[in-house]
Amino acid sequence: MSMNKMFKKVLAVVAAGAMTMGMAMPTFAADPGKTTEAWITKTYNTEAGKAEKFSFTAEQVKTGTGIITTDAAVTMPEISFTDTETGKTSRRGKITFPTYPEAGKYEYTVKEIQTADPAVVNGDHEKMIMSGAEYTMDVYVTDGATGTAATVQVGTTTTGALGTNASVTNTGTDSNAVLNFVIPAGATGANGATGTAATVRVGTTTTGAPGTNASVTNTGTESNAVLNFVIPAGATGANGADGANGADGTAATVQVGTTTTGAPGTNASVTNAGTESNAVLNFVIPAGATGASAAESRPSVLAVQDTTEQALTENTPVSFAVNLLQSGTDLTHAAGSNQITVETPGIYQAAFTAEVSPTGTATLPLTISLSLEQGTTILETSSTTMTTAEQSNTLAWNIPFTVTAAPEVLQILSDGTDVILNRATLTINKIGTV
Repeated sequence: MSMNKMFKKVLAVVAAGAMTMGMAMPTFAADPGKTTEAWITKTYNTEAGKAEKFSFTAEQVKTGTGIITTDAAVTMPEISFTDTETGKTSRRGKITFPTYPEAGKYEYTVKEIQTADPAVVNGDHEKMIMSGAEYTMDVYVTDGATGTAATVQVGTTTTGALGTNASVTNTGTDSNAVLNFVIPAGATGANGATGTAATVRVGTTTTGAPGTNASVTNTGTESNAVLNFVIPAGATGANGADGANGADGTAATVQVGTTTTGAPGTNASVTNAGTESNAVLNFVIPAGATGASAAESRPSVLAVQDTTEQALTENTPVSFAVNLLQSGTDLTHAAGSNQITVETPGIYQAAFTAEVSPTGTATLPLTISLSLEQGTTILETSSTTMTTAEQSNTLAWNIPFTVTAAPEVLQILSDGTDVILNRATLTINKIGTV
C-alpha cells in the first residue's frame, strides 16, 4: 500500500490499509468459557495525519463439505487510528466468538468493509486505498475438555549448497506439523579409512502362489546382504500327450564359484563358468564408496519455542517451554529453561523471531531490544519502538557465529521493562567445524 501526492504544492491525504489474521486455527471446547483467543491486525499507511476507524466482517460459510451450518455469528472488532499517527502503523483488535451450539468445524470469510469512518471520497486531494484481501477463518469446536495433542514429525532433510542459509518449513498444519529441513553442506572433510568390502549371500528361496509377484528382500545389512527370493509358481498347464520314456538324465547342479570385490561405482555381475546343467556362478560385487563418519553425516539442529506470554524486565532471559526438534549432541536444552548449551566447538547459525508489545503500565513511546549473548559476548541485537498500548511488533534475526571453546551458554536477554513477549522461536544449526 502506498501514499501519493496529487499536486506538488497541495498535500493530499491518501490512506491505505492491509489486514492480517493474528490466529492459528482457533479451537474451542463445547462447554462455555473454554476458548482460544484470535486477533485481527490492521496496517494503516498515511503521509498526513488523518483519524480513521476501520471495520471488518466475518460471514459464516453455510455450504461445503465437513462444516457446521448452524448459526454462530462472530463479532469483529473496530480498529481506530488518530490524526497524530503518520507513516505505517499496525494495530490489532480481538475477535469475539459466540458460545458454539455443537462441536465441529465452522468456517467464516473475513474481509474489510470498504468504507472508513469518516468516509473518504476519492478526489484530487485525497484517496483511500482499502484492502481487498479476503481470508478464510476455520474454527474447530471439540466435544470434550481435553483436545487432541499436537504432533510434530520430521519430513524431509535436504542438503543445501555450501554457504547457504539453513531453513525449516512446515508442510503440515499448526496442530500436526511436518517439518522439512534444509541444512547446508559443510566443507569437505578428510578421507576416512577404507571400508570393508561388501558381501552378498543367497538366503532362502521360496515358491510363491501362482499369480503373485516375485520379490527379493535383504535380511542382512547394506554391506553384508543376505538375499531371500520368493518366486511364484507357474499356473498348472493342460496335460500333454504321454511321450516315450527317455533315458535317465543327470540332475542339474548350481555351485557358487568365486566372489570378487569390484571397484566402487562399477556394475555388479554374475557369470556362469560351468554349463547350463552344471552351473558354476562367479560373482563380482563392487565395493561401496567410503562414507562420511557418523558425526559428519548426522544433522545437528535444535529448535525451541514458547507460545506463552512472558513479562520481561531488564536483563530478563527469555525461556523456551518446548523443544520442537533436537538432533545430534552438539546443542542441548532442557524444556522450560532459558539457557541453551553449545557442547562442541564449531560454526553455528541462529534464527530467532518473537512478538513484543507494551504492558498496560508502560510509559510510551517504549523502545525494547533483545540480544543473543554467548557467555558475556553480545552476538546480535534487534530493537523496536512502540508508540501505542495496542501495538505489537516483531523482532527477528538470522546470524552465523563461532564457538571455539565448549561448553558455552547461549541466552536471549531484554534491555528494558514493561514488555510482554509472545510466540518466541529459536532455531540453531551446526553448519561446520573449526
